[in-house]
Amino acid sequence: GTCDNDVSNDCAQYSIELDGLDLVSFHALPEDNSIENVLGGITESGPSVVGEGFSANYVNNQWLGSILTIDPEDGYWIIVSVDEDETIELNVEGLPTDPATLYSLHGGSNLISYPFAGFAPLVETIPEDAQSSIIGIIAEGESAMNTEGGWVGGLMDLSGTEGYWFITSEDVEFAYDPPASSDNLTRQTKSRKMLPQAY
Repeated sequence: GTCDNDVSNDCAQYSIELDGLDLVSFHALPEDNSIENVLGGITESGPSVVGEGFSANYVNNQWLGSILTIDPEDGYWIIVSVDEDETIELNVEGLPTDPATLYSLHGGSNLISYPFAGFAPLVETIPEDAQSSIIGIIAEGESAMNTEGGWVGGLMDLSGTEGYWFITSEDVEFAYDPPASSDNLTRQTKSRKMLPQAY
């Protein structure tokens, strides 16, 4: 796989659990990011993939549709045939998404990824100036609304294997702020900056 000839040891290996209908994204992808390569491990489950305005289905041993590559900045619904209470693992290995990746959102609904492994609070990872253009964020089974009093709802963290619908009031462009490291200094300035909103 991709990781065998990766000299920099940046390679990420992770798995995404699929239970039938899942809204996912990919924080690391192989150089060959064709749909055949990335989703090759789950074709036995007859997967369908739906992106923002695009779809692909695995039929008769081949992918048909308008999704040819799995892109790091996009979110995807992945539909697989599994029995109730059963999950299958989608194993991915590849190079982490560039932390400086720019997301260009249009007014309305945008299906996008969160580009880092692990997770971070959405108030800290979405730049403040971009937050003002976002009406709400919908994930699989939870959401958050941007109100005058701050963000409300069950969705507090963004995660590197989940996809998100960002509902925006206008076109907006941003790069996520990387998750705060364990470095206490960064954490202190971060929380101080957030006080006025929570207050």
